[in-house]
Amino acid sequence: MHRRGYLKRGGIVATGAVAGLSGIGTVSARNFPDESLTWMIPWSEGGGTDQYARQLAPQMEEPLGESIEIDNREGAGSLLGTEWLFDQDNDGHTFGTVNPPGWVFTWRVEEVEAWHVEEFEPISYAGIFGYTIIVNDTHDIDSYDELQDAYQDGELSNFAYQGVGTDSHLASLLLRDEYGLEWDTAVPYDGGGPVNEAVISDEVPAGIATNTSAIAAEESGEVSAVVNLMDIDLTDTFEDIDEITDYGDSLAWLTEFTQVQIAPPDTPEDVREVLSEAVREATEAEDTQEWEEDTGNIIEYGDMDEAADRYVGQVEVMEEEIQEVLDGGFDEFQELIEEEG
Repeated sequence: MHRRGYLKRGGIVATGAVAGLSGIGTVSARNFPDESLTWMIPWSEGGGTDQYARQLAPQMEEPLGESIEIDNREGAGSLLGTEWLFDQDNDGHTFGTVNPPGWVFTWRVEEVEAWHVEEFEPISYAGIFGYTIIVNDTHDIDSYDELQDAYQDGELSNFAYQGVGTDSHLASLLLRDEYGLEWDTAVPYDGGGPVNEAVISDEVPAGIATNTSAIAAEESGEVSAVVNLMDIDLTDTFEDIDEITDYGDSLAWLTEFTQVQIAPPDTPEDVREVLSEAVREATEAEDTQEWEEDTGNIIEYGDMDEAADRYVGQVEVMEEEIQEVLDGGFDEFQELIEEEG
């Protein structure tokens, strides 16, 4: 396997201890923020990542004393938005959310040369979520074995996933080749929101959605979350959901994600600590706790060090994981992408 090099525009993320807000900060931290902030979400509006941000942002505005605008920049499996974030000012007023390991996976597939995932600076993480399979209710499917039968019998043909070359693309291929889901055509959409819309309208009968966006899809009355592709128990949210681990090995290494907030390279640590503390307060806010209870979305705060642990060094880990399921690793996945057209 040959990896392309990349241009370094800053140091590798530091994972050392961070200073508390009670300590003496720099002038920039004491004055931060002094204008409205932009929270970049590299997925479309209505997806799981977007929903988390729109829940937390209002709760962060009070401790920060400034407004936060959500800026959706979807495309290329989250890479377009993160590429944009990479080039923004490092004064802390612009930050974003990425979802490792999926973010790392897509970056590695695309062999990005202009930036490396580890050049971004960690802020926090705010939640955990992952993939489910949703099905349009007109097909009367309640379990994975029923979904298998529907595809094998030709009753269903198309299957939706969230972008060419993404983790959900590989998941759809593994479901077909290793878990007996014999779809004829996999249809790429740009994130969970568009997948939900396609399945709700029955443009595609079934597809991969995050558990967060699947909750919203079920509220339409047209769709059900039928299969949990994670190891995390979702039965409190989807009472009768089937588990993919009943049909094969765990897919959690590919299908469980962390909502990690990052800043452009060289954003000062003390400025990021202000943002991290605001995220912590937002996760602990009564409104957020009620949202978690009402929706089943998983809220969990991690500080800068814990956020860094979610993506620093994960390129090599992901390469090892891919090697386990595809003998040719990422090169073989690239070949599968080309074969799929």
